[in-house]
Amino acid sequence: MNRSARVWIAALSLGGSVALAQNNQPGAAKPLAPAAGALEFNPKPFRVESMGLTISLPKDANASSTTIGAQSALEIIGPGNAWYVAARIVESSDLKLSLSEVAETNLRAQMGDGVLMVGNVGSSGATLIERTQNLQIGTLPAERFYVLGPKDPKDEKKVRLIYGVTFIKISAGRFAYFETSLGEPQFEKARPQIEATVATAQFADKPALEAAQRALFDAGAKFLETVDEKKLRAIVADSKETWWRLYVPSKTGADADAKELGYRRIRVSMGKRGQIDPKRDAKDFRGADNDEGYLVQVDFRGILGDNNEILTDSRGTFFLTLDRSQETWALTTRVRDGKSDKVSDEIGHRIGNQIKLKKADGRDATLLVPDKTYLSRLETFLLHRLLVLSRLTTEFAFHTYSSETELVDVRRESVEQPADKPGIYRITSRLGEGTQPQVATMKANGDLLFADMGGGVRIEPTSLEQLVRLWKSKGLPLD
Repeated sequence: MNRSARVWIAALSLGGSVALAQNNQPGAAKPLAPAAGALEFNPKPFRVESMGLTISLPKDANASSTTIGAQSALEIIGPGNAWYVAARIVESSDLKLSLSEVAETNLRAQMGDGVLMVGNVGSSGATLIERTQNLQIGTLPAERFYVLGPKDPKDEKKVRLIYGVTFIKISAGRFAYFETSLGEPQFEKARPQIEATVATAQFADKPALEAAQRALFDAGAKFLETVDEKKLRAIVADSKETWWRLYVPSKTGADADAKELGYRRIRVSMGKRGQIDPKRDAKDFRGADNDEGYLVQVDFRGILGDNNEILTDSRGTFFLTLDRSQETWALTTRVRDGKSDKVSDEIGHRIGNQIKLKKADGRDATLLVPDKTYLSRLETFLLHRLLVLSRLTTEFAFHTYSSETELVDVRRESVEQPADKPGIYRITSRLGEGTQPQVATMKANGDLLFADMGGGVRIEPTSLEQLVRLWKSKGLPLD
């Protein structure tokens, strides 16, 4: 099972929508051409918008990025898991801070006291094996060093680690760190790949990056201002029960040869808040239970494992008041793997810009969301239709809560209407920082034709009858 399939299943089982975001970053420098030679690079560069970073990845390498607060980080796993590189950006209020000072501070932390000369052993027991100054990454100044870690006093035969960092000065007070750590025997083979990868890094300057991000959020805020009760009621009235199939198409193109990964049912209706719990009788509703609004109910099944032995089932019900100022959701996820059977629950309530979460394991939390760019959980399931019906072919950014990360993530969208395909819209989306771009192809009425999730995974509309027939023919679990 490839990584993109696992990520997609995790997102859907936790109530995420099939929607994504824009992978082109306004103001970013163009990526360097991948280096020629033994190391083959993927043709499309990897971008981390919050870092303003564009970097080429070796073929068969994997990358992911995370954002916590204002701090973003990137991790690259080399081909065959042979090496890894972690990247981050740090900023200092001291605009006169030099690249050498930054590198030396980090080197001192590794070496301890002593003269920082190649071959010297510091008080920490580490040995400086190389320090290269006056490097250049693209057009930016850089420095690099490698340190051989100390011997294990209890086991001198234990493999020593080599720690290396490449520092890049992006602008005054702003620096990028690319760090790696690997065993001494693997160093010489992995080093050329690591350095070639880092050499492709390019950065958007901070003013351009911030301006681009503001423009995307401004577009998102303006779009949400147009979403009112009339539009939402119209979408609900036009909605029907939908079934989606998740699979990896076969080389033959035959459904019988395809790899099934899961399916999902979505139902949209008008309703009351109390319907969040389907077991409750309407006659028992009291107070806020009788609030009127919009309802989205989602049922999902995913299968993982070489023998389809891991089953993920989830049921989510999402409610939004008519004025969109409040929402409530209930989400239950069950994962079965052999004798293991785990169930998790989440209840969420939002009033204004404050979300209160209740977890079955007692990990309650309170989160604040932006007033103008926040997209409710329910609206994430309607967003693509809303965007297509708006006929706005541009780029947007929104803030959304993710049950998977338990954080408020940035969701980016880019809407196109291909000139050679009248009546067809293409939406490129990213659900959060570091997630793989996904591309949905839709009709002018907002109906999904299909969506490519990356890694060869595809989603397309289907019916209950077709799913049952297909899964039975493959002996897949329907109970």
